[in-house]
Amino acid sequence: MDVSVISQIKTKKFWWMDVIFYFATSLLVATVFCYFIFSAKNNFLKDDIKKAEEGLKTVGTEQQKATEKSVVGYRDKINKFTELLKNHDLTSNAFALIKSQTMPNVWFKQFSLDRKNNAVQLSGEADSADALSRQILVFEKSKYIKTIGNLNSSLGSSARVDFNVNISLQDSIFTYLSTK
Repeated sequence: MDVSVISQIKTKKFWWMDVIFYFATSLLVATVFCYFIFSAKNNFLKDDIKKAEEGLKTVGTEQQKATEKSVVGYRDKINKFTELLKNHDLTSNAFALIKSQTMPNVWFKQFSLDRKNNAVQLSGEADSADALSRQILVFEKSKYIKTIGNLNSSLGSSARVDFNVNISLQDSIFTYLSTK
């Protein structure tokens, strides 16, 4: 066996490996250099912002400063109400959807909405098992309902069918407009 071939491969240098190595090294050095430059620039800008804020504190009368505080307080309240209204859209749309899709011989006694997962858990009763199956069929045909799962039903005390069902809603429920 010729061992000299192995040693020749070991000692042979490829020019493209040197090019890649030096390119990667120069790229690393440039990245570190840019990091320090941007870090220094960031510190200078922060100092400039602090100076500008200090300068703004001396501008205006006490009445103007009190008015500004009042306006900022109202802005914060408006932002909080905006968040509440965004949550209201889903619940309003979900209620309108359930209302428009409910059959006349089906009643819902409990409505639980999971905002994070766009899911609704419904509990109620129906006149008969046939009415319940028709209601589920109506829900399945709705383009705003993704899936229906965990349907549990039992015969209630007044010869009606008690049921629980979990419904997953589509994201398009946010743009739902009730026709009624």
